[in-house]
Amino acid sequence: MKDGRPFRELAVVAMHLNGGFTKVVLGRAHGEFGTAWDIPTETIPVHLRAIGSRMLLVGRFQVPDAGDSGEDIRRALRHPEVLEVDDPTRAADPKGSA
Repeated sequence: MKDGRPFRELAVVAMHLNGGFTKVVLGRAHGEFGTAWDIPTETIPVHLRAIGSRMLLVGRFQVPDAGDSGEDIRRALRHPEVLEVDDPTRAADPKGSA
């Protein structure tokens, strides 16, 4: 795996999926949500797992190499750091702090 570009995205818990994953919907500000991402539920702090909870996902996109195994790719999925957000509109500003 190679590190790709950094990301800092506001997310809202949309639903819990079978297999230990949670669907979150990404967006930058004021309810303009649309893109969904399935992340491992275990990476989300327990108090942020309720449907509708807002959080900040921080990390770097991962770019697979030709020789990466399935396990390498699964490990990369566990990559985003999940942070609590006090003010979701401020958290969406990459220059601001969460």
